[in-house]
Order: sequence, then C-alpha cells, then structure tokens
Amino acid sequence: MRRLGLLFALMVPVLSACSMEPVINHQVVDYLNVSAIASNQTILQNILRARDGAPLHFGEFADIRGALSANVSVNSTVPYGPIGVSTTKPRNLLTAGMTVSSSPSFDIDSLDTQDFTKGVMSSISPGTAEFFLNEGIDYRMVLMLLVAGVQPAGSPEMLLNAPNSARIVCYKQKPGPNAVASDYTILAADQPCSGFAEPEYYAFLRIVNNSGRLYPVTLKGTPKPVGAPFNIDMNKDLKAIAAIDPSKYTLAKTKTGQFQLVTAKRASTIILCSDRNGTPTVVGSLTNAASEATKIPLNACMPKNPADAADDSEAVPSTAKLPLATNAVQFQLRSTLEVIQYVGQVMAFQQQQTAAHPDLPERCITLEYENLNGPTCNGGVLFHLQNNGPNPFDQANSVSYNGETWSLPAPAICTDPDRCDHTLQTMSIISLLLNENKSAKDINTTQAVQVVP
Repeated sequence: MRRLGLLFALMVPVLSACSMEPVINHQVVDYLNVSAIASNQTILQNILRARDGAPLHFGEFADIRGALSANVSVNSTVPYGPIGVSTTKPRNLLTAGMTVSSSPSFDIDSLDTQDFTKGVMSSISPGTAEFFLNEGIDYRMVLMLLVAGVQPAGSPEMLLNAPNSARIVCYKQKPGPNAVASDYTILAADQPCSGFAEPEYYAFLRIVNNSGRLYPVTLKGTPKPVGAPFNIDMNKDLKAIAAIDPSKYTLAKTKTGQFQLVTAKRASTIILCSDRNGTPTVVGSLTNAASEATKIPLNACMPKNPADAADDSEAVPSTAKLPLATNAVQFQLRSTLEVIQYVGQVMAFQQQQTAAHPDLPERCITLEYENLNGPTCNGGVLFHLQNNGPNPFDQANSVSYNGETWSLPAPAICTDPDRCDHTLQTMSIISLLLNENKSAKDINTTQAVQVVP
C-alpha cells in the first residue's frame, strides 16, 4: 500500500504537467485576440481622429509574454493512535491538488518613428494596388480607398478623390447615365459654370462607376541599351563577356548581327483594362510619385499570342510602330496615411450629409454611384460605424472616442458587393497597409507592463 501511494505521489506532477497543455493553448489564443483587438481599436481611433482633423498616432505590441505558474500539492493521512470502537476503521488517505495562475506582461512601443512615418507617407506602390485588385476585392472599393485622383491624358490637373474638396466640376453638357465624362473644367466653388456642375468628389465617383469593371494587366517595359552596339570576337572578348554582372546587365543580339549591352531589370507598369464594350480596352495606369511616364500601346489589354511575341533576337524591342492609347488616364495612388485620412473624411462627409437632410434616411457613400432619396446605408457601403453614444462598449468590436462609443458592424458573408457592408474589409486593407510599413527596428524593446490579476 505504501508503494502504491508513493507511486501515485510521483505521478501527480507528471499528470499535472500534461494537463497544462489546454491551459497554455487557451492563453496563447487569448493573447493573440488581445493583440488583434488592440490593433483594430488603434485603426478605429485614428480614423475618428482623421474625421476631426486631429493628429494620428500608432503603437504596436513589441512582445507579449504569458507567465503561467502551477502549484502541485499532495496530502497523505494514515491512522494514528489507538483505534476506537467503531463500525468503520480509519483508512489511509492520499489527496492531490493543483492551482494555476497567470501573470501576463507585454511591451508597448510607439511607431511614431522616422522610418515608419516616411513609410506611411510614401505613395502606395502599383504592385500593392494590383495585389488587392487580384484578390477579388471590388475594383471600385480599391480605387476609392487607394487612388488620390485621376489625371486625364494631356491634362496637368488631377480630379481629386476627396470628400472634403470644395471644388466643382463643370461639364459643357450633362454626362449620360453611363458615360465617362472627359470634357470638363475644374472650378472653385464660387466660380460660375455655364453648363452642368457637380461636386468634384461626385465627379470622381462617376468616373469610377462608369468606366466598367476594371482589372489590372502588367505591361513590362523594354530593356534600356547601355552604350553602342558592337561586334564580338570570342577569342579576344570571352574574358570581358564573362565579367558582365548578370544582375545588372545582359547581352543581346540585334537584328544587324551586332551585340548590345542592355539593362537586366525591366520597369513594369500596371495598367487598368475594361471589357465594357466587348473588347479589352486600356482605361489608364496606376501610378505614384516614383512612377515614370510610360507610353501604353493601344493593344496592351489584348490577349497575347505567343506567335506575335517580340523577337528575342532584338535587343530593344520598340513600341514606336504600335498605335498608342492616347486617352489613357493616370490613377494616382495615395499613401497609407492618406487612406486613413480619406476614410475619416468619408465619415465626416456622411455625417454632414445626414445632418443636412434630416428628412431623409442616414446618408452613406456606396460603391455604386447613387443619387437617391431613399436609404443608402443598407447596401454597398464603403465604411460605416454605429454610434452608440456613451453606452458601455464591447471591446472586441467597438472603440471609445471623446466620450462616445463607435461599433463595427457584425461580420457577415458577402456575395453581392452592391448589397454588403464593406467596413470590415476596409479595416482589413488598412491593417495590411500598416503592416507593410512596420519593421523590426521600429518595434524596440521597452519596459514591460505587467498585468496582475
């Protein structure tokens, strides 16, 4: 009996350790949920700050540490002293117990650093915008969030995608229901318009909706020649050819039989195409501050036939003989910081429009351009928060700002973009854009904050 009790006492710590696995798994999931909630609330608070024109601030969990402690106890009782007269004799008793306590700690670091600030202030790359377009996100949503404005071909002025713009767009003739207007003039709000006028923001939404479904196509640039063509004598020039850095240059043969040193890297342009008229057509290109002016062939959106591909023997294929898309517009991409500011402006615009029309339902910006007197916040909404006033809030889906509670919509499966609330999807895009600008050196090790239950 004593041996059995001793064996049981030795097995208690082993069994207790095995029982810690579900506790640890639960703690890990809880910590990840805390990090996700904190990130969402940071984004929401910055959107609300942007609505009010207040400064934006960002932070990040540098580290979360879960400290679990387990105390194991074993108690044993044996009969002691004389046994009295009783119907039941005392028995040997052995009891085991375990208590688990958690004392998590975490490091919080400010991301208001030079590198992070430069990153979020830099224009989004066309490749990033292409990623979202290829992910199945509605093209109108991508353009509304990421594009700062549209610059028509041959025009030095950009039509801004800004809800707070005070400018108007003056058309010589009112555009048709599905027409992409191009003959217009941008005026100040107090300048007279002899034709049809509408706010600049509405004009941008009209272009986005009336361009038809847009999809991205990568147009690879031609390699740039370095120096003049030359002849090669393999007996004499083999050593020099072997010394060429293939990561920077490559050697190509021209149609004249000579050789040409060209750059190995080719700049690429992301163009937007539409099949609205039954034929793939170039609508424009995605550009940012670092983009170079690119001539886009008229057939850039047409499916490529391998037989019609450029001859590899030509070192620098020329597009000079191809007709160019002269009406292609430039979709200028904004920065990550401007995306957050834009969503804040959308909130302010919706609240202003709602207050200006008390006889109408709540006003919301939708993916489909609508000028309706009916409800606009029940489908295709870009971003919309529920104001719960000073009531207590659910930390997982709400944020408290200036004494008010703002809640996210409940998650729902979206099968029709024109009937869905895209608020959570907008939050997801902003989160990915912010993460793209975070680096390990921005998240330093700071003094830990310990939470004692």
